Amino acid sequence: MPSIYAGLIITLVAAVLISICVGYRVYGLDQVWQAIVAYDGSETAVVIANLRLPRALIAPLVGAGLGIAGVLVQTLSRNRIASPDTLGLNAGASLGVVIASFWFGVGSLTGLSIAAAMGALATSVLVFAIASSAGGLSPIRIVLIGVTFAGLGHSLVEVVLSTNEAQLSQLLFWLSGAFVDRPIALVQTGAPIIALGAVLAIVLARPLDALQADDSTATGLGVPLFAVRGLSFLAVSLLTGASVSMAGPVGFIGLVVPHIARWLVGLSHRRLIPAAALIGAIYATTADVVARFVVYPTEAPVGAITAVVGGIALLVLLKRRAA
Repeated sequence: MPSIYAGLIITLVAAVLISICVGYRVYGLDQVWQAIVAYDGSETAVVIANLRLPRALIAPLVGAGLGIAGVLVQTLSRNRIASPDTLGLNAGASLGVVIASFWFGVGSLTGLSIAAAMGALATSVLVFAIASSAGGLSPIRIVLIGVTFAGLGHSLVEVVLSTNEAQLSQLLFWLSGAFVDRPIALVQTGAPIIALGAVLAIVLARPLDALQADDSTATGLGVPLFAVRGLSFLAVSLLTGASVSMAGPVGFIGLVVPHIARWLVGLSHRRLIPAAALIGAIYATTADVVARFVVYPTEAPVGAITAVVGGIALLVLLKRRAA
């Protein structure tokens, strides 16, 4: 088992180095090192330190956050096709960005990122509150309410954008999800929140193992269902909110990654959560590199790449469930 984690870490390091070195121009490792430790303001140093490095840090952070969030959501709902998207958090983040831009005139990337985080967190609070007040915190009820909020959020986004088509082109790239042109300051604000959500998930690993069975079995094992689900939902909100605040609503990572992690390390959350973090980081970083070349010389939104892979994976999963 340790060899699996070692392999994932080596793969992640390689993916990050490729992300920094490869793009419209290819740079050597010596140039990367020089730009980082001895920044001289040259064109090469600016591209590496100000453009390549931030996205090479943001991509794995977002992938890790969404990967862990996907594990938690699928465990809470006992549904292998659930994801943070199912809870409507991406839709809430998108709506927060559109409202901030349309009604409050927010145009800076930092301001839009804050709006995204607030939208995701507000949606999670609403979903949790409504599910709790409707006769108990049922996993199925959480998913149903989340799907409802997701549909409502996407509809409101379309309504707002349809009344102001000038902003549609400005927001379309962000709403598709991307790691490009993000300031490194977003790492400083997003990384601690993702770390907090990940630590909370690890602390809850043992009761989450029990939650994979039915409620009566978990209760018999001494698991406080309401507290564990509430804290798990808080962790999902932190992880997803920080991720979308840095990169926009990058979809399907939380759907695909948990399945790969279970295939590699099994069902124990103490092994599953770190594996999902590493696989999510690799997946997002690799998708970011691929996005640079699919419509070369321009760049595709990374959310479009993850959506294609995730959509195929979803169809496969649905086919298996129907079989």
